[in-house]
Amino acid sequence: MNCDELLKQLTEYEDGVLPDEVCDELQRHLAGCPSCQSLKGDLEALARICTSCAPTRMPDDVRRRLAERLGEPS
Repeated sequence: MNCDELLKQLTEYEDGVLPDEVCDELQRHLAGCPSCQSLKGDLEALARICTSCAPTRMPDDVRRRLAERLGEPS
């Protein structure tokens, strides 16, 4: 596995949806690639930040207009 291949599959790896043999390849690559280790760390930090933020509430007027556009009751 090379850096480009890892990049294409890193999100799925973090989500735990890849087959074991692909995970093993990714782990071997990560063990020897400081650049990909750094990227993985950055993505993990971003995920922590995203999950720690409170969800934003859509303004009522936007919610109403969207519901009207979608033909749903507001």
